[in-house]
Amino acid sequence: MSYKYHAFISHNSADKPAVERISKALEAQDLHCFLDKWDILPSDQWLRNLETGLTESHFILIFIGTHGIGPYQQAEADAALRRQIQKRQACIIPVLLPGASPEDIAKLSIFLQGVNALRFHDLNDPLPHRILAGLVRGEDPIHLRQLIREHSHAPDDLLQTLDYWLTGLHVEWREKEEEYRISEGGGESCLRIPDFSANPHPDSIEYLLNWKSRLTPMLGREAELKALHDWADARSKISICLLVGEGGVGKTRLAFEFATQLKEKGWEAGEAQGLEGSWYTGSQGTLLVIDYPEQRPEKATALLEALTVMPAPERKLRVLLLGRNGDFLQKLSQAAKSLLAPPIELRGLAGDDSASWNLFQQAWQQLHELKKKPVPPLPMQPEAFQEWRQQAELRNRPLFIMALAVRLMLDPKAKELSGKEIIRVLTQQYEVIRLKKEAKKRGIDEYSLVMLRALAAMSGQLEGEALRQMIETRQELKLDIQLPALRQLKETSLWSQHVIPALQPDLLAADLLHYALTELAEDQSGAWQYMGLEAAADITNASSIFGRLIHDAQSALDRPWPLENLIDWVRREPQRCEKLDLALNRDNLERTLLPLAIAVNEVLLAHADSPQTQAEYLNSLSNRLGESGERAAALQASRRAVEISEKLAKGSFDAYGPTLGASLNNLSGRLSESGERAAALQAIRRAVEIFEKLAKGSFAAYGPTLAASLNNLSVALANSGEQAAALQASWGAVEIYGELAKDNFAAYGPNLAMSLNTLSIDLANSGERAAGLQVSRRAVEIYEELAKDNFAAHGPDLAMSLNNLSNHLGKLDKNEEAAEIKAKLKTIKQRILDEQIEIPGHLALLFE
Repeated sequence: MSYKYHAFISHNSADKPAVERISKALEAQDLHCFLDKWDILPSDQWLRNLETGLTESHFILIFIGTHGIGPYQQAEADAALRRQIQKRQACIIPVLLPGASPEDIAKLSIFLQGVNALRFHDLNDPLPHRILAGLVRGEDPIHLRQLIREHSHAPDDLLQTLDYWLTGLHVEWREKEEEYRISEGGGESCLRIPDFSANPHPDSIEYLLNWKSRLTPMLGREAELKALHDWADARSKISICLLVGEGGVGKTRLAFEFATQLKEKGWEAGEAQGLEGSWYTGSQGTLLVIDYPEQRPEKATALLEALTVMPAPERKLRVLLLGRNGDFLQKLSQAAKSLLAPPIELRGLAGDDSASWNLFQQAWQQLHELKKKPVPPLPMQPEAFQEWRQQAELRNRPLFIMALAVRLMLDPKAKELSGKEIIRVLTQQYEVIRLKKEAKKRGIDEYSLVMLRALAAMSGQLEGEALRQMIETRQELKLDIQLPALRQLKETSLWSQHVIPALQPDLLAADLLHYALTELAEDQSGAWQYMGLEAAADITNASSIFGRLIHDAQSALDRPWPLENLIDWVRREPQRCEKLDLALNRDNLERTLLPLAIAVNEVLLAHADSPQTQAEYLNSLSNRLGESGERAAALQASRRAVEISEKLAKGSFDAYGPTLGASLNNLSGRLSESGERAAALQAIRRAVEIFEKLAKGSFAAYGPTLAASLNNLSVALANSGEQAAALQASWGAVEIYGELAKDNFAAYGPNLAMSLNTLSIDLANSGERAAGLQVSRRAVEIYEELAKDNFAAHGPDLAMSLNNLSNHLGKLDKNEEAAEIKAKLKTIKQRILDEQIEIPGHLALLFE
């Protein structure tokens, strides 16, 4: 059959400029296209002409752009698919415009997912225009792919089947096993990069200071961006990086600017909300951004651990963590730590850099343009601005520079320009005054809306049921600030998407909460703080946010926090302490919350209803006191825990032996910190004896704890000069890890190999070189086995073990075999360098 047109152009009218440009390029190559703009006159019958165009076109090009599938496109695609099936002749060519989303691609029929599709990354690139013309002429796709390969800089995904862009990364939390499962399969949604710029709110301080508004371009972060791109470009399949810095330095802005740039290079990149989902993967790789993982350390570490056992992904996977510190990463297994790239620390903008001044100038201009006002002269000259910056480190943070511009927009003659005063003025002008006026207008308590907006920061948001409970609790307590009924709150400006959201960024939220507690609640601030925590759907997560807000108020805004009022409030009722203990009894507790955690432990200890519970609270109290630097009190609490546990264990060793063993382990650490090495050694010896006895009854339950205790004993013995006994303890740990590895090699193989490496060195240092060599060989064998499945994770440790083995061989004059091992080491090191695998800091010297 002969056709009037080579191609029918099916498209969303919002994409018409790009589509028309491509159609003109086809026409220039002698290919006649049916395009509604060209072939249908205003007076024509629109639908009838579309049908005619479809019928008389050899191929139907279905264009998908950033605006998704158009209202007519789905019908056109269905008609084309029916024709393709009836005539058994391929006639559909999907064409992906720059920025086309997998979510829109997935809306096409499942029967099209095996069809070849062309992707445009740049409309100025002549190659995709040539390839599209070849497809319309019916050229063999194999020939066209060869043509693409001949162009060294051509994107890999220029011509692929549709299902190539629909692959996904499935991240699932399994509640029963308390672990993540990560696998590749079909995607369901795209990773998101937040952006408020399309909906400006010039009267909202949250909009003006939030990075999501993109009021100004990101400036002064070229070095950090390059470091992130180098990390993404490394050849390793999986890698984790921590971007660390204080509030207001621009961590999140930098992360999502990086994500945006990666998307332009063919990556899928964005926020991994909820740490669970099925996200599409990019043709070049996938970047998951996780903000504040320390708020949910158990889930975050479980996710990172899952990366070590997932099948090697087809495309690169990068996980970017944004946090205030990386303490929670210390709990990772050796396998997970091997995936960590060196952290990137973000500080304020450099003092000798022009970026700060450029940021201030651009902010000044954009603020007035946003208000649709003429831009007045700058209120500060460069010299005065530099002098202002030099008075405090935090003034180099982008957020404070933006805040300065907003403050001077409000009052160009303002004199008090310290960070704390600027932020306080802005929260007052944009939040407090506004909410007080609204409350008066509605006839409700003048301070009620301010208090609720402030408390929402503690949990991220206040939901309806939580608010209803908070309103009832306030009535019962007869607090001075009266809260309106929930139905009234839903009519206020606070209510948005069925919740009262927290103010952002954190520094504004911290200041508003501090103001509400100290200026409005005053001596009732303890009750309000507790109510804010109690209202959270996840009180553990809320306590982490609360600790961060206190830190910001104290360190960045220099405002003392009324924590003693909260401590006084919870001391009055043990039940309050029980609720908070659930939130505070976690690793890596924020230091600002340590006084609260200690007080909660003391109250619960005083009201403990059993000796076992007393021992548990004493151990917890000892740990918190130790973290606070109160070593004497920590040691005293630990001694009491051991005394109680010993009495319990005498009555029933099976029931209370584990508590006694844990208490002795804890006591040994406290004694060692206090310089009492002999007593510390005695305590850890007893702990080992207990766990040995327990492990005989249940090796699976107590074997790991026994191995860890033996390692602790080995260190204590070595510190006391008992080298032979230390070696014996190390041997014991190795034997246990060996047994554990038999049942779960993935979990305990790395521990076993590391223990063997350490033991081999200790043996050699003790003169037992032959035994040290034998142990070293075994360590290498294990790392070789681990590296077969995951070279990126275990390759560096394999190199370390090979280096140790060559040293052992050299000292025993086994030079020929040593040379062979060195040659193997050289090959392994070269592979690590070639694949750009991250090298742990403790192995840096090996690769110099």
